[in-house]
Amino acid sequence: MKVGDLIKLQSGTRNHWELPTGIALLIEKRPRRDSLDYDWKVLVDGRYIYLGRQIEHSSEMVNEGR
Repeated sequence: MKVGDLIKLQSGTRNHWELPTGIALLIEKRPRRDSLDYDWKVLVDGRYIYLGRQIEHSSEMVNEGR
């Protein structure tokens, strides 16, 4: 996955964040200060949130960015 991709988040993530659609645009990879590599900044349902890189394995690709 890369910046600009549009993904559909899994139902657990949508429920936790109370996201009506769960369709997210990947905005930016954000480095972390711990042993985990990075988080994703995403725009989803009109707001920005940060999600772990695990979304790369649990989300469905809707549309690849350029």
